[in-house]
Amino acid sequence: MKFDIRVGICLAALTISAACSKSPEAPTAPSATQGVPSAATAAADGSTLKFSAPALIAPVGGDRAEDRRPTLIWANARSKYGNFGVAYDIEVSTEAATVYERTVGESQHSGAHLLEFETEFDTKYFWRMRARVGNEFGPWSSYAEFLSPKKPVPTGFSFAGVASCTAPLAPMGPGETRKPRPNDSAIVRAVAAAFPAALVNSCQEHGGTWEFMDRSVDALRSKDGRYGYNAKRGDMNNPSVDVVSYFYANTTDFQGSEKVYIFDVIGGHCGPSPNIVWNDVTDITFNSGTLGRTMYPRPGRNVTQTPCE
Repeated sequence: MKFDIRVGICLAALTISAACSKSPEAPTAPSATQGVPSAATAAADGSTLKFSAPALIAPVGGDRAEDRRPTLIWANARSKYGNFGVAYDIEVSTEAATVYERTVGESQHSGAHLLEFETEFDTKYFWRMRARVGNEFGPWSSYAEFLSPKKPVPTGFSFAGVASCTAPLAPMGPGETRKPRPNDSAIVRAVAAAFPAALVNSCQEHGGTWEFMDRSVDALRSKDGRYGYNAKRGDMNNPSVDVVSYFYANTTDFQGSEKVYIFDVIGGHCGPSPNIVWNDVTDITFNSGTLGRTMYPRPGRNVTQTPCE
């Protein structure tokens, strides 16, 4: 039988038609949510964002915080998708309930957040974090644990604003010709923890009071009578509003002595957030051509000094 060319043409047309029917579909437009690394469905822990959990750095391991408003520090969550404007959910709890929740922005590699509330004294706290992009969120970190500061129980003085007693001058140790430079910042921190309003209101240039400095000097003197106010630039009528003195000499000539170390105890004084420091400014004061002198009490303050038993 002869081959009919019309049949061949029809067979060719059918072959081409079948091949075209197997070609890929045209690509669709990207969705509005493309770019956010979210999972199609929630993970077992409820997270919908393909990020790791943040790594909690401090405070952790049951450490005791120095302040009632500790700063939480963490390393950022990681994602192979890069930075998508990540925020972080923070949750702080006690053993009884969640007491604090905040969402904060991201820094480049790690972050820090100062708690906006004062923790209760001597209480166990737990905190955790997770990454967030809009309404999508990553897995929670494990809980980290810390203890708040112990309630200060300063001995040897009252918090009524006057010294209940003054300790004697700390004696010289074997071979000492002068006392070494002390660091009793913990005592000043205890006063600040007990009287935060007095610290905030310590800027006398802007209408503040002597309350915080008076309480701090009294507390220091209840431990060691070598502490006192500092006569600013050596002027006994001009006590410093944020510096204390420490008499180091091997004599009893305390009042008005230039043989002192001096320590700045209020950082950011007269600023919006004063804080406790213990900055030794003895050398910088001497090198600038001025000096300090120790005194107790300060001018204008009447105090009965009773020896501590």
